[in-house]
Amino acid sequence: MNSSNEKITFIQATVVLTMTIIGVGIVTLPRVSAEEVQTPDIWISMILGGGISIVVAFFITKLCLQFKGMTIYQFSPILVGKWAGFVFNLFIIMYFILVAGYQARSMAEVLRAYLLDKTPIEVVIIVYIAVGVYIVISGIYSIVKLLQIYFPVVLVFILLMLALSITNVDFNNLRPVLGGGFIPVLKGIKPTTLSLAGIESYLILMAYMHQSKKAMKAAAVGIFIALFLYILIVIAVIGALTVDEVRLLTWPTLELVKSIEMKVLLLERFESFFIILWVITTFTSFIMNFHFASLGLSQVFKKAYKPFVYGLIPFVYLCAMYPEDINGVFKLGGYIGNMAIVVAGIIPILLLIIAFIRRKRNAKN
Repeated sequence: MNSSNEKITFIQATVVLTMTIIGVGIVTLPRVSAEEVQTPDIWISMILGGGISIVVAFFITKLCLQFKGMTIYQFSPILVGKWAGFVFNLFIIMYFILVAGYQARSMAEVLRAYLLDKTPIEVVIIVYIAVGVYIVISGIYSIVKLLQIYFPVVLVFILLMLALSITNVDFNNLRPVLGGGFIPVLKGIKPTTLSLAGIESYLILMAYMHQSKKAMKAAAVGIFIALFLYILIVIAVIGALTVDEVRLLTWPTLELVKSIEMKVLLLERFESFFIILWVITTFTSFIMNFHFASLGLSQVFKKAYKPFVYGLIPFVYLCAMYPEDINGVFKLGGYIGNMAIVVAGIIPILLLIIAFIRRKRNAKN
């Protein structure tokens, strides 16, 4: 795949990162953040979390620029040796598989709660994975083009949802600013930063970029767009429902959307339209993670790509069905968040330090 003449442009890289970040967090971020912060200052935590994501993106792009045209699966054995690189790669592949399974299960839980209450959740997940495999089997460039088509639709719909819900927002619910001090804000940095997880996709994506030197700029723009949308959503949800109520709701964003039909009489069950667009959003993130896991196995074992796509289907399904209930789904999300810290933060920084030491040693020799 690296030898293809087709390359990912700056705009495509920005779109891919934005669509990879935006996903399940649209409906879960307000509740998770409210549980940790317990004050209306969640938006401040998000800004700080966005700054951390930018720093992580800097380290990742610096690392990948030293191995142009190579994914982390290919250059990690060069830096740390065959077996240590194999362990790193296996951990990263496992992370992408878990994320794909988590996204499939979260999507199915929302559909069961609001639309398909009598449909077995197993059927929903199987159909979701099957449709994902249909596009993943075509490779990275087909996926990128699909994300380009979905991006403006998702962006316009989210902004429309926020515009329609503005009449329900009471900005008094967002005050006082820093009323509980700065400690609650610091507690909210971790969940908000994890909601912006997706920058680790650059560990693979940069190998296919046409202008890899602009990768940092594309990453900054992509993170900013996702962060801006998330902040608007959190402000709308907290402003309409208050922090105390949001902490008690499973899907607070959907509760906000349900209130829109009371104000806009021409739209009945507006949440149905929202869920459809939200499923598209989670689907784009799902297929990217599915692809990264399949590509990783293909490059680690140096075998054809397509058999691994089909071979991962049962593993993604088992990951999706592992949680017993919705609380188990949220716990799985917490575990994945901790893994994201390792994949996006610790491993790239460690490899960058090793690359720097080796470069200095080679210069002396």
